[in-house]
Amino acid sequence: IALNAFCITSYISQTMPQEDCLRLLCGTDVCGIRLSRSFSRGLSEPPREDSSTCHLRDVILDMILNNIGLHTESSLNLSLMMLGLNGSKQNCLNVILDLINSSHFILSQKTSSSASKCFEIVFRVCELTSLSPPVQSQRELFLEKIRKIGFWEAQIFRFLGTSGPLSPSILHEVSLSYHSEHDSESLAPRRGNNVLHSVSWLLKGAAIELRALAELNR
Repeated sequence: IALNAFCITSYISQTMPQEDCLRLLCGTDVCGIRLSRSFSRGLSEPPREDSSTCHLRDVILDMILNNIGLHTESSLNLSLMMLGLNGSKQNCLNVILDLINSSHFILSQKTSSSASKCFEIVFRVCELTSLSPPVQSQRELFLEKIRKIGFWEAQIFRFLGTSGPLSPSILHEVSLSYHSEHDSESLAPRRGNNVLHSVSWLLKGAAIELRALAELNR
């Protein structure tokens, strides 16, 4: 039922103007606080063993990516509400940070695709521009938060760092197995591609962070 409900919501968001969509989904809750909470709970739901390929988590992540760049008069679209840039403390962005804190989530054949979408969303938030002052303030709070928790350092070390010759980096392992995996008929090649996409989105986001730090130190 939940999956069908979110699929319908996704369809509505793609077929209606954003302002009309937000009025329909939020009603009197103009800031979308309840909407943020609802989507964050759906995103945090673990996959069921018997779930189809179109899982609830992927529906929500795809919805965020499809709407994040859409312009509205308040500059607060459906995706930005879901991500908590409306001020909601319970939001999809916090869930995303929790998900990609797990190496298993990033590397598992079942969830590596979702992980790459999560890293892309973090990058998309980092590159957002032309926001209204309240939304921009929430974005800056998020960037400051991940800066303080050492998000960039931890994730880059996870993918690129080593703990000696017996513990190569994730990127090294994926690179070594890439050609052999592509000769097989398993799901391994797809997982390798997803991990490489995650690395790509991470480095793009880190580049924005480096530019921001350079501006702060001028």
